[in-house]
Amino acid sequence: MKKSWFCIGALIASPQVVFAQSSVTLYGLVTAGVTYVNNTGKGPVYESETCAPPGCNRWGLKGREDLGGGNAAIFTLENGFNIQNGRLGQGGTEFGRQAFVGLTNNYGTITLGRQYDSLSDTVGMFPSSNNFATGYGSHFGDLDNLNQSIRINNVIKYVSPIWNGLQVDGMFSLGGQAGDFSTNRVWALAGSYTAGPFAFAAGYLDINTPATNANGTGGVYASNGNYVGSLSNYVALQDANAMKVLSAGASYSIGNANVGLVYSHTVLKNSQYFVANGFANAGSGSDFKLDSYEVTATYRFTPALLVGGAYIYNAGKADYEGLKPTFQQINLGANYSLSKRTSLFAVAVFQKAGGDGIAPVFNSAGANVGRTAIAEIAGAGVDSSSAKQVLVSVGITHTF
Repeated sequence: MKKSWFCIGALIASPQVVFAQSSVTLYGLVTAGVTYVNNTGKGPVYESETCAPPGCNRWGLKGREDLGGGNAAIFTLENGFNIQNGRLGQGGTEFGRQAFVGLTNNYGTITLGRQYDSLSDTVGMFPSSNNFATGYGSHFGDLDNLNQSIRINNVIKYVSPIWNGLQVDGMFSLGGQAGDFSTNRVWALAGSYTAGPFAFAAGYLDINTPATNANGTGGVYASNGNYVGSLSNYVALQDANAMKVLSAGASYSIGNANVGLVYSHTVLKNSQYFVANGFANAGSGSDFKLDSYEVTATYRFTPALLVGGAYIYNAGKADYEGLKPTFQQINLGANYSLSKRTSLFAVAVFQKAGGDGIAPVFNSAGANVGRTAIAEIAGAGVDSSSAKQVLVSVGITHTF
C-alpha cells in the first residue's frame, strides 16, 4: 500500500518538475493622452490615440522552456492595439508587432517568424524617437526604419552572445512569392559594441519591392505601403524596386547625462513617387536618397525625471531634375515616473521643410501644376499646409 501511494505521488509530482522548467510571461504597455498638430489647413487637429516614449499600446506573451544542456526553446507573441476603440494595430493583424519561436544557448539565439530587422534592433536604440521623443520624432517618414515602421515576415534571425561587449545580429526573410523569389526578400546584418559608458552600433538593411502587397506571406506586411502612418503626402516614396539602408549610431554617458549621434543613408531604387503624383517628364521612376543626421542628448535631473532634446537634419536627393529637399527637425521631451510602472510624458516636435519642394501642387481639376515644400511629421497622420509643422503630445503610460 505504501508503495502504491508512493507511485501515485511520483506521478503527480512529475508534471510539477516539468512546469518548474518552463515559464510564460504576460507583458504589455498601455498609454493614452492628447496630441495636437497644427497647420493642417483646416485648423488644428487633436488626437486621442498616441504613443509614449517606450512605444505604442501592446500586450504580449513570452515563453521559455529549459531543454537541458544549456539549451532552451523560446517564443514571443505581441499584439498592437488602439486603446480608444479597441481595434487591432498593424493593419488588423492579430500579432502584428512580433510573432516568433526559436532556440537559444551559449552559442546564440535562432528565431523564426515575424520580427524586427537587425538594423532597428541595434542602431534603433540610439535615436531620440526610441528614447524620449516617441515615434513622432523619427527621421523623416522613418524612411530608415530605425523606429520600426516595418515588421518583417518569414524571418530567420540569428543573434550572437555578447563577446567582450560585441554582439552580431543577422536576418534573412524568404520572399514568399510563387515564381519570384526576389519579391519582398529582405536581409540585414548589424553589430553592436558596448564598453562602460560608450556604446556603438552599425548595420545594413536591404528590402526588395518594399511596398508590394504580399498578403501576409512575404517580407513585408500587406498594406498600401510600409510607411502608412508615418507618411501621408509623401507615402509613394517607398513604392520602389528596392530599399537599402546603411546606418550607425553611438552614445556616451557622463554622470546623469548622455549624448549621442545617429547617421543613416537610405536609397529607394526607382521610386514611383514622381510618376504617381503626375510630375511632368517623370518617366518610369526616379531613385530617391535620404541622409539623416541626428544629435541627441538626455539628462536625468532626478531618479524620476528625464529630459531630452535632439536636432535632426534630413537631406534628400532625387534623380528627377536633381531635386534636393530638406527637412529639419527639433525634438523635445520629458518623462516623469510616478512609480516603476507608471509615468507621465510630454513631447514637442517641430519640423521645417526647405530646399527643393517635392510635394505636388494640384489644380481644381486634379492636375499637377507644380511642387512646393511641405512639412510632415512622421505618424502625425496629416501633412502641413505649409513648410512648418508643430506637434505636441502629452499622456500617461503604464507597463506590466
